[in-house]
Amino acid sequence: MPVPVHHASGTLHVPEDTLADWPSAQFACTQERGIVVKALGLELTSVFQPIFSADAETIIGEEGLLRASIRRKAISPADVFKSAARGECLVAFDRLCRSLHLMNHLAGPQKSKTLFLNVHPELLIAVEKQHGEAFERILQDQGLKPADVVLEILESAIPDAQESDLTHAVQNYRQRGYRIAIDDYGQKNANLCRLLSLSPDIVKLDKVLIHATDNNSKAQRLLGQLVEMLHGLDSQVVIEGIESAGQLAIAQESGADFFQGYFLAEPRYLHSLVI
Repeated sequence: MPVPVHHASGTLHVPEDTLADWPSAQFACTQERGIVVKALGLELTSVFQPIFSADAETIIGEEGLLRASIRRKAISPADVFKSAARGECLVAFDRLCRSLHLMNHLAGPQKSKTLFLNVHPELLIAVEKQHGEAFERILQDQGLKPADVVLEILESAIPDAQESDLTHAVQNYRQRGYRIAIDDYGQKNANLCRLLSLSPDIVKLDKVLIHATDNNSKAQRLLGQLVEMLHGLDSQVVIEGIESAGQLAIAQESGADFFQGYFLAEPRYLHSLVI
């Protein structure tokens, strides 16, 4: 059951498992940034970027993104996770961030939409048994189920030596009802065999691919062929990094299912939070 946490702005209902992992974490609600938490000496908040359907108007979900700071100085999420790794609390810290995104998502206007959450592949592999069970309890505490969530795995961060372990973990997550996305596909490599083994529900194409289509008809054709191939693998396709009307038109012409990018909507804090 969620645990009431009282603060100056009211009462937050924090998942029990999250507080068990982080008993000293300080949760609060701010007018401008929504729900924040202080942990590891950092202040952590969430921003969200909408993901649009093929008409580029209908929001089908939103991606939760971490913002971290120390004494009001911004720190990159990559550096934050390195710090958590040095402190040997990487798995618990990842769950804390996902819990924070979840709480903010449910307090925002798109709470009935799908929530996309990033998770490092090493974190999936680190849990030897009962993959996704702890986070499923957190979801249940908040009245959601795994089908409401898409877990994004960064394609370029998948270690080749542990690909079979990751495939096993992904299968377990999917059996629980989570959907799986491969993120930034094509950023550094595009491993087709990996896609075949992981069978992602969604593939998010890295922004370099749509940017390469500017004034390049060959790249435009190849983008369409890539989308068609991914559809043949029974994966839906998100084109990321759309930054102009021209890129949006090319993305729509490619036949992709969903779109994301600053031209459509920038990441933002959620307002009008319900406590």
